[in-house]
Amino acid sequence: MSDNSKGIFLTLGSVVFFALMAVLVKAIPNVSSYQTTFFRFAIGLGIIGILSLFGIIHLKFNDKKNLFWRGLVGGVAVYLFYLAIIKLGVGKGSVYIYSYPIFATLFSMLILKEKVEPIKFVVIFISFAGLILLSVGGGKESLAGMGIYELIAIAGSITTGLAVVFVKKLHDSDNSYAIFFSQCIVGFWMFLIPSGATQAKGDLSELFLLVLVGIVATIGQLFMTEGYRYVNVATGSLLQSMVPVFNLLSGWLIFHEQFTTIEMAGAFVIVSSCFALVIINLRIGKKTRILKLVE
Repeated sequence: MSDNSKGIFLTLGSVVFFALMAVLVKAIPNVSSYQTTFFRFAIGLGIIGILSLFGIIHLKFNDKKNLFWRGLVGGVAVYLFYLAIIKLGVGKGSVYIYSYPIFATLFSMLILKEKVEPIKFVVIFISFAGLILLSVGGGKESLAGMGIYELIAIAGSITTGLAVVFVKKLHDSDNSYAIFFSQCIVGFWMFLIPSGATQAKGDLSELFLLVLVGIVATIGQLFMTEGYRYVNVATGSLLQSMVPVFNLLSGWLIFHEQFTTIEMAGAFVIVSSCFALVIINLRIGKKTRILKLVE
């Protein structure tokens, strides 16, 4: 198998695991998002720690300040993602969160002082129109009727975009495993107490699914990290953009989620705009990481 084929295979594998993760989160609605987030970080921490212990991966921390902030912002982003899935559904919640390339592009301009081509502003403007359609398409008819969970989901997208910019900045000093580990360790302590204070009234099956969420998310992360060794970031980002498409399908097929015509139009505009941003980066020949999924 060629390196390029291996990279595509690994990246597609990560797409499948991330889509499966969203389904598992939705399958345990009685468990608080605090607990789900805590288990993801706890399991990830354990797996990365064991891999490092046996020398399979190497952890070395250089930019400790930004690693901490990356962990803090990334922890909030993951929590808001899980909350959006529970409250809005796998499909709609995922489309909101996966609109993060819009905000990552803006943050890269403001924080990293990167040049943003005018064509990207056109795509960003269209993306915001998609967000409006998705928000008002459920029968609310105006932005004044936008619900609290739609606002939370948009906040999750903004936070995810900011976290991705931290990842981009940290790749100059730290490897992907150290960046992921920093998110796990900071997230572990962030959600330890909230998780304990919101214990689920479930059974062993829900505990099993919680553990599975952590395992699946970590495997998806490792697949993605390894895949980016063999394919360029633009190609990897295009493949990662398939996650919300899969989640829309799984929401409809598995959980029988219903979408109005306006909501579907909004989702199509958002996903298409994210694809367009990646393709623009590819055409201008930039090996940018701002569209890479949060690590």
